[in-house]
Amino acid sequence: MADCIALDGLHDTAAGDCAVAMVSALRQDLDLYPGAPGKTYEPTWVLHDPVRNKFFNLGWLEFELLERWARRDPASIAECVRRETTLDATVEDVATLDAFLVRNQLIRIDDCGATWTLYRSALTKKTKLLSLLLHRYLFFFVPLVHPDRFLQTTLHVARPFFSSTFRKLLALVMLLGLYLVMRDWTAFAHTFERFFSFEGLLYFAFALIVSKCLHELGHAYTCKYYGLHVPTMGVAFLVMWPFLYTDTTESWKLASRRQRMAIGIAGMFTELSLAAFATLLWSFLSDGAARNAVFFLATASWVMTLAININPFMRWDGYYLLSDLLGVQNLQPRAFALGRWRLREWLFGFKDPPPEAHGRRMRRILITYAYSTWIYRLVLFLGIALLVYHFFFKALGVILMAAELVWFIGRPIYAELKEWRRRKTALKWNRNTIVSSLLVALAVLLLIVPWEHHITVPGVLKPSEHKTFYAPLPARLEDAHIVPGQIVSKGELLLTLRSLELDFRIQEANNQIRLFRTSLARQGATHLLERRDVVQQELRKALAAYRGYLEQLSQLQVKAPFSGEIVTVTEDLTPGRWLPDSFALATLVNKDTLVVQAYVTEDHLDRIRQDAPARFHPENPRLQPVNVRVTEIDRASTKSLPEPVLASHYGGPLTTRDTASGALVPTQAVYRIRLAVINPREDLKMTMLRGAVRIKAESESWLRRIWRTVGAVLIRESGF
Repeated sequence: MADCIALDGLHDTAAGDCAVAMVSALRQDLDLYPGAPGKTYEPTWVLHDPVRNKFFNLGWLEFELLERWARRDPASIAECVRRETTLDATVEDVATLDAFLVRNQLIRIDDCGATWTLYRSALTKKTKLLSLLLHRYLFFFVPLVHPDRFLQTTLHVARPFFSSTFRKLLALVMLLGLYLVMRDWTAFAHTFERFFSFEGLLYFAFALIVSKCLHELGHAYTCKYYGLHVPTMGVAFLVMWPFLYTDTTESWKLASRRQRMAIGIAGMFTELSLAAFATLLWSFLSDGAARNAVFFLATASWVMTLAININPFMRWDGYYLLSDLLGVQNLQPRAFALGRWRLREWLFGFKDPPPEAHGRRMRRILITYAYSTWIYRLVLFLGIALLVYHFFFKALGVILMAAELVWFIGRPIYAELKEWRRRKTALKWNRNTIVSSLLVALAVLLLIVPWEHHITVPGVLKPSEHKTFYAPLPARLEDAHIVPGQIVSKGELLLTLRSLELDFRIQEANNQIRLFRTSLARQGATHLLERRDVVQQELRKALAAYRGYLEQLSQLQVKAPFSGEIVTVTEDLTPGRWLPDSFALATLVNKDTLVVQAYVTEDHLDRIRQDAPARFHPENPRLQPVNVRVTEIDRASTKSLPEPVLASHYGGPLTTRDTASGALVPTQAVYRIRLAVINPREDLKMTMLRGAVRIKAESESWLRRIWRTVGAVLIRESGF
């Protein structure tokens, strides 16, 4: 649905600067409809241009002027309005309205003068090729069908959906469907896993097409229900991503704001109705293709309606609903004008009157909406710039990304700065300009002064010596000499294991060794002399295997590699229990010395120096920070993370990914820093403690950091 252009929202002061001898003649094909009451309940009208299917909102003054437009003389028109109404019309009002009619091509071509006027207006509106290309690839429409006759023929099928009976039925279906789903929520939530498969993508695409087609039909049938014409339906492309659309511009013919809102909400109401019935149907279907299809219909309809259509910052359904709710046509241009006015007053205190007269509450709403939309557009256009950069090949992606940033972000900012420069003669020192200057100076200081003397990185505090014992091979526990909290000495026997399979292999290898040695002792026989080299080779292999088995046998005698405390022992670790391979048995730590392992990104690595002081802040807020000191800095990035508690897989701050071997690999380059704990306290002597390390580093300004970050990205992406 296109905006209805409102005269009270458009201000062209140039039109009133000069008087006109005769006003332009109106076109005879224009239509006039009564509009919704204004903010102060004054009457309004809607002027319709059927050729371009555009609508223009007229206030009481403009309507009275057009009623007497046939007089053609501006002074006579203004005098007649003053005499016959309570309005104080002026010649400037007539000139402004005439300029508006000419600019929007609503005048009749009777002579060369009118033709020349329209030609000049067209030249001022002519879109440059670059601007056209930027807008066309970003957003464009493709009309597909003219559905009005079909909608009129089939309207009787859709009429029951407009009844109060259907709304009551829908409420019942929605409540019942949600109740049944909550009873079987585990199965419903489990179905979400099918999103991440090829079959799930097919179901999602099917659900999306069905729900969006019904969404647009909801708009179209509601228009026909109110007796309006629906000229086209088609596909709109947003950065090459297709969206269905329905031309419901004729809804501006309706004087009732409630009816226009009904047309705007019809698409979302249709999708929510589809989701409600699909949710209920899911509970009665058995597992299979049909149940998967209705599941995706239910979820896709809910998500797409809430995520896209209700968004008031894009010109989708939510925008027009908000416009009708506030009673403000051309919501974004008028809100933006107020937002720019308020910004200039905050910064410079020009004491300009607001561009429109609104109540204090409405003005705050519009200004808040303007600033929220600007922030949303900034994020959106930055995202689109990154999207087009990655969507196309690199050379074209760089060009399109730069065009996005310059045209849609830089151009509006430049236009506002240009306006500030134009009005520099009106600048005077006042409270606003003083505060603005101080804020600018503060911002510059924050950027250029190297006030940041520390960096904060994730880290883990742990004993310097830490050992977890595992069963080296499937074995039986013969004896356990430890309990949790036990203090042990280096070399002390902790556990005794026995492997019958290993005993058998040792015995077998021992028998082979004796056999081969006996064979070599009898090498005097002729047939044995020929096999001497083969027997010696087999003997060497048997001896190597025997030594390997003895090494494994020694590992079954689990001894303490250092003095420390047994902090954990696996439950039910009783003699006679069979243990699988790599089964965790116990953990030994040396709590006398503590160390902190921290990880820093590449952009901060050069700022850290050896012996730099730091403080470790435990994640547990009940524990006090501890002083530490940098003792070692790795100059090669960490290939795999040895501390799982820092990995994102286990709730840690470092983003990691799994490998086939089970290692946790950081997704960005990080470098390990080892820090010694100064005067360790008893409350910190735990097995492992996650936290953050604040390290004293070389001072750096934000400007230098931004420059280094941007430079690193440019260098990284410079290869074509």
